[in-house]
Amino acid sequence: MGIKRLNKKGIVSDYLPWILIAVAVLVILMVAIFILKGQGVSLIDKLKNLLG
Repeated sequence: MGIKRLNKKGIVSDYLPWILIAVAVLVILMVAIFILKGQGVSLIDKLKNLLG
């Protein structure tokens, strides 16, 4: 049983940096979405003008 626990801790420690990176990216995306909502349609129009 002790070996299984060590293996589980090893798996968690292997994936922990990726989980933290994923959470950080999600937080950044959520903040960006709220900022875009706050600025409204004008920013979307600016992006459309840049792209097309």
